[in-house]
Amino acid sequence: MSKIQCKSCRIEIDSTAKFCPECGSRQENLTHDQPNGKPDKPPKDKAARFREMYIAVGVVALITLSYFVIVEPEPIPEPSQQQQMTGHGPEGMEMTFPVLPEDLGGLVTAGDNYMDEGNYPLAAECYKRALEIDSASVNIRSDFGSCLYGMGLGDRALEEFHKVLAIDRSHGIALFNLGVVFSGQGLNDSAKFYMGEYLKLESAGEAADRARKLINEMGA
Repeated sequence: MSKIQCKSCRIEIDSTAKFCPECGSRQENLTHDQPNGKPDKPPKDKAARFREMYIAVGVVALITLSYFVIVEPEPIPEPSQQQQMTGHGPEGMEMTFPVLPEDLGGLVTAGDNYMDEGNYPLAAECYKRALEIDSASVNIRSDFGSCLYGMGLGDRALEEFHKVLAIDRSHGIALFNLGVVFSGQGLNDSAKFYMGEYLKLESAGEAADRARKLINEMGA
């Protein structure tokens, strides 16, 4: 059987090959068709397979985050100052951010706005600064934990939710979100425990339905 060189990667391949077995490129000197008249599809290269994997992971992450419960933010005005500054965000992350408010109400308002936009690092920075002013606020700390989880910092989120419960054991949002984080870590027994604790407080409503659904998905 005669050999030819692949026009892309230049390795030797069979002259009758439709696609290069190494790089997957179509050999332009051949025009073979399948019996049904449709051209063969070249095999996916490694980059394409990785892109599909990352898309799938992103979808799973979005589904997981959709379980999260946060305090409903009020309508937020646009930040009045848009000067860009560089500094250390939450957990020591390097980030660029606009000039933030310095008062408690302004920080919480900005944090709610950024959380609503899905900008978790910047929202977390706002809540972090707000907690430096009022460390006893369970709602601010709960939102801070939600942002940490949105940034992929599950263990740090757990710490903040436990701090909330140390102040207020009946804080439903913290209980629910503990269940979500533990479920995401594969710790189903802990997840079901905190979801059950939440349902003792809130047995009706959309969040309660989501809690029961998550418990059912984890099984016995």
